[in-house]
Amino acid sequence: MTKSITLPSGKIATVRPGRGYDLLQAQLKAKTSEEIPYALIAELTEIDGQKLVYEDILELDLSDVIALQAELSGKFQTTAPTVGNQNREKLQETVATINSLTPKA
Repeated sequence: MTKSITLPSGKIATVRPGRGYDLLQAQLKAKTSEEIPYALIAELTEIDGQKLVYEDILELDLSDVIALQAELSGKFQTTAPTVGNQNREKLQETVATINSLTPKA
């Protein structure tokens, strides 16, 4: 779902959902691994209706860049999977079996 946010500068940014292709494009366009988040912002964001390139992101006000980073990082936060009691018991049995088969030093 595409989301619009007002940046600290007053510009309107539209951030669309990403795909694996977007990440690949960002990785190809970035010169170093540290630059990938900026390239990904460029892949997924339009500002005031304009599509941007990676270098445009580097020229934005710092507060705008931080706001965009926060928006994107929120999309990728996940919660740890929960293990139900039945699965937990199976996991514990499997670990116990592996431990019993492992030679002791």
